[in-house]
Amino acid sequence: MTAGERFRERRRRRRGSRRGRRRAVFLLPNVITAAGMMLGFWSITLSIRGEFEKSALAIVLAMVTDMLDGRVARATHSQSRFGFEFDSLSDLTAFGLAPALLMYNWTLAPLGPRGWLIGGLFALCAALRLARFNARADEPTTKYFQGIASTFAGGMVAATVWFMHWLEITPPFPRPLGIVVTSFFALLALLMVSTIPYPSLKAVKLEGRRGYSALVALIVFLVVVLLNHEPMLFGLGILYMLSGPILWRLERSRAKSAAAVLESELETESTGDVR
Repeated sequence: MTAGERFRERRRRRRGSRRGRRRAVFLLPNVITAAGMMLGFWSITLSIRGEFEKSALAIVLAMVTDMLDGRVARATHSQSRFGFEFDSLSDLTAFGLAPALLMYNWTLAPLGPRGWLIGGLFALCAALRLARFNARADEPTTKYFQGIASTFAGGMVAATVWFMHWLEITPPFPRPLGIVVTSFFALLALLMVSTIPYPSLKAVKLEGRRGYSALVALIVFLVVVLLNHEPMLFGLGILYMLSGPILWRLERSRAKSAAAVLESELETESTGDVR
């Protein structure tokens, strides 16, 4: 083999190696997304078998994969329309169907038709929430979600199961408590399709001069949460649910104040013109 042939062979091998690496990078976020979907399906099978705490854990693990896949895709510049659509289908399984079946098998089944209607409402609202998000994917990114994200709603179902077990309260619940829990699940479903603004965690960036301090604070916070995950996750979830209506009220107050100031300025200008 001549020197020229050896050079061409090495170049061909390098190109093949680069193509293989690019293919692996493209597949990585989709593999993480597939893991989230499989965790959602695992949660469904666990809830059918009556292993509700493990079912809740599978949903929480799916939340971790959901946070990772998009970040990995952006970091490796491997975003694609296929990955975007696949992520939506995975979210519907892990945060729509799995939580709906978990709540149904955990506490709604004795209610008969009312039980499966509430469970079905949750899955339907999750699908509508994801469809609305996809339809607006080309719009500029904002600091707020419109309605609660399906990921959070599914995680809140899991946190509720853990919290009730931590309180040593298991189904069947007394009638008043059963009404509260059932109404809470219905409220979660409706908040997904509401227009109430909720803060987006995507706006949180661990960058800049204070990035290291923020990262350390976040790690300490996560350790504290994990040490007392049952009450902490539920409590933080309730606070986040309340943040939406509070934010909505503040935005309305600001809009009314701005409108009043504008109206006052217009009246002042018109009075000056008359004089």
